[in-house]
Amino acid sequence: MSLGEPLPVLSSPVLLEWGEVLHASGHATGWRYQAFDVSYEQRRALVIGGPLLAGITAAVTAGANRRARQEAERRAVPQWHPLGQLQLLATNYRLLVLHDGTWASVWYDAIRQVRPAMAEGRVELIFEDDAPYELVGSWVPYLTVVLTTVLAERLGTAAVAAVLLV
Repeated sequence: MSLGEPLPVLSSPVLLEWGEVLHASGHATGWRYQAFDVSYEQRRALVIGGPLLAGITAAVTAGANRRARQEAERRAVPQWHPLGQLQLLATNYRLLVLHDGTWASVWYDAIRQVRPAMAEGRVELIFEDDAPYELVGSWVPYLTVVLTTVLAERLGTAAVAAVLLV
């Protein structure tokens, strides 16, 4: 693709919507920034014996519960979680992502920010009402070009400049 040329139109391995065309296909390693719902079991102890044994048992149980709660809180903090290797299809409407054997749609209209790091082969996609994605791989810079080209065609270059954080 040279400067000023339209994006290529490829044959799609999946059924697309009316008017939708495939512009690029590739693979990347995916990450998602999200918290997990974490639960933990609070221990209870039945004590038979004197006050000394009851006190020791209560202290040990409280310590175990505190550690379990702290571990659950640590795991529940939002952080980047790996999605593994993803197959990606970039169309004129959306990014199709194959994860765990199922295709998911990432609609371009939902993207609020695009944070590319071209030299690192990385792009972060920020959404208004959903957890961010990060895609990493040698194909990702080309995906970023396709994504910003499609957004510019749909929204205009001023709108793309507003969402593109370099």
